[in-house]
Amino acid sequence: MRGPKSSFARTLYRLGTRRRLAQNEWGRSYWYDQEGTRIVPCRRCPKFDANRAECGVPFGSPLRKCVVAATEAHLRDTRGLQTLEIGFAHRSYPQHVIKASGGFWTGVEPLIKNTGREPKLGSGVHGHAGKIPFPPETFDVACGSQSFEHWEEPLPNNESPPAYRECLAEIWRVLKPGGRLYLDAPIHLHGHEMFVAGDIDRILALFDATLWSNVIAERWRYDHEPLPRYPTPASDVYHAGTGMKTYDAKFIHDLQTNGTVWLLTVTATKRAAAGNDTA
Repeated sequence: MRGPKSSFARTLYRLGTRRRLAQNEWGRSYWYDQEGTRIVPCRRCPKFDANRAECGVPFGSPLRKCVVAATEAHLRDTRGLQTLEIGFAHRSYPQHVIKASGGFWTGVEPLIKNTGREPKLGSGVHGHAGKIPFPPETFDVACGSQSFEHWEEPLPNNESPPAYRECLAEIWRVLKPGGRLYLDAPIHLHGHEMFVAGDIDRILALFDATLWSNVIAERWRYDHEPLPRYPTPASDVYHAGTGMKTYDAKFIHDLQTNGTVWLLTVTATKRAAAGNDTA
């Protein structure tokens, strides 16, 4: 849903962010465990309006509503923390939540112009998950909303993109010891084939156990009842079918045609460098 009505709803919702965060609506358990993964069913999400049987986020696609909810759930406690957003968009919602929480936001984005100036905290600068222009141990928190699935895509200057493991090692470098990482990405929609396929084991295997601890995956809208499923838009079905290298194209087409798009979130904690880990 787009247009003036959606824009007004978005603006009004943003104006209430500080009030919602103060109410601590995420203080109670909103998931159940299934084979080591947290399932966040729509009916248990604090945003679910049981009386109307609809999501209380008043704008965006079903996926966007989940992104808004998950961002609030995971970034609400960034007060006083230096927080890096990897791949920020116009009207970045993570930036909005971080600042509303009393945190300090900095962003890196490969699609903005590289001015060549020294990057400064508190601003959006040219960079990529695999090339972050800040010193080691600068940030308390790093996050990426709807960018994780694109990290290995070609860069605007035709440079070869870094591999996923290189990106995660670079994020580890700029996080302080014990720093937190939060990422979210759509499943069965677009991006790297492992996200389109929903290959969660392959995605989680990217997190080197010598660098990261407490790696937790959550599945938002995977269990969507009583809300309807969110089928993959036709344009994404077409593009996904042309980019498969590892997975059977018919299998992917069936997932996208008969399944539902859902949101994966991954959180992790930076381990100390090898030889200094006392955990």
